[in-house]
Amino acid sequence: MDTPHRPDWACLLHRPPADGASWAPADRGYRTCSPCLDRLRHRLGDIVARYTRLDPTPGATGDSGRRGPGFHSRSPANDHVIAMRDPRSIAVARTWLGSDGRLHREHEHPPLSVRGVLDTIAWDIAAHRGITGPPDRADVPDLARWIDHQLDWITRQPLVTEVDAELRQLQAQLKPVTGDGRRRIGRCPNTIDDGEHSRLCDTPLYAPTRGDTIHCGACGREWPRTEWLRLGDLLDAS
Repeated sequence: MDTPHRPDWACLLHRPPADGASWAPADRGYRTCSPCLDRLRHRLGDIVARYTRLDPTPGATGDSGRRGPGFHSRSPANDHVIAMRDPRSIAVARTWLGSDGRLHREHEHPPLSVRGVLDTIAWDIAAHRGITGPPDRADVPDLARWIDHQLDWITRQPLVTEVDAELRQLQAQLKPVTGDGRRRIGRCPNTIDDGEHSRLCDTPLYAPTRGDTIHCGACGREWPRTEWLRLGDLLDAS
């Protein structure tokens, strides 16, 4: 079945409607609707949260690293996770001639570097806007926060579809190796000042799996155990 034509006024991130339904309109002056803006923000926070839980230890993702006869040897660590944590990882499969005279080829779809993808998104935005990009040594949480601060501009541009696709790809890559074992406790009540106006972060918060500090992967706000009662009051009031 042919995909229906998307009207100019429709949200760029909504799927085509089912038969007889109407397209979801974008907010005035934007290329997306508010719920899709929220989903982009939540996806950024989820990527950061999952990235911080990546564990390259052998067997940490349920993969013992063992292979049947005929497979080449591999490192004892989880190479898939190491690649996601390595900013040098690229999406192009490389081919080379080994010292054994045989042609070697990487996996056709190598893992993406989380930091590398976020860094590329950030600098693409900076180039489009003509502004200074993030610091050279910015880590994954820093890059996510930088991109988050640009979401008002991003959701006014056709570029939003590319940003959304890349973030979806990162999130999909992270899910199989991080699982969903965390216990969600609510949405981040931290107030963020974007310069022109203030807003709630509203990113999902999870109980800590290590230590006793609750951390928001999007805005960076932390609540140590001494602030849990205050946080509970804020969550109850939201």
